[in-house]
Amino acid sequence: MKKILLSILCIVLCALCIDVKAQDDAESIVSGDIEVEGLDNFWVESRLVTNLDGLTLDKVARPAGGNVAFLTHVQKYMSKVFKILFEKYPDEMLNMMGTRAEVHVEFAVTEKGEIRLDSITNGAVFGIDVVVAERLLKTYKKWTPARKNGDAVESRLELVIDVSI
Repeated sequence: MKKILLSILCIVLCALCIDVKAQDDAESIVSGDIEVEGLDNFWVESRLVTNLDGLTLDKVARPAGGNVAFLTHVQKYMSKVFKILFEKYPDEMLNMMGTRAEVHVEFAVTEKGEIRLDSITNGAVFGIDVVVAERLLKTYKKWTPARKNGDAVESRLELVIDVSI
């Protein structure tokens, strides 16, 4: 009887672990309003694209805490960045009403779990330059590198930040 109960408990725990991982992957898009005084419809959505190289990997690179935790960090960080931009350049930002752009930040996670920024596309539209992107990526916890045949390998990822004013 004890063996049966132990087996059922193990199956339930394994199912919960698999469900949490699947949920994290399925919810790898985080979006929401950013409150900035003077602007009503300011929206930011962020999503993470893993394995840009298309390699056959055992495991893709993952941020500590999972994708959703990382994307929530991105939302909070971008909120701070845009609040500063609106404080420093209110007229310019108000003139951008109705503007929407996707900023693409390509980066690599090394074999040691460190981040290396590769490129930024469309960042100039909203003032997201190399310094902002590097600080955003480096202020997050350590990453778990991708694995291929059991060995840690470098892999490329893309963070997409969709901004709408």
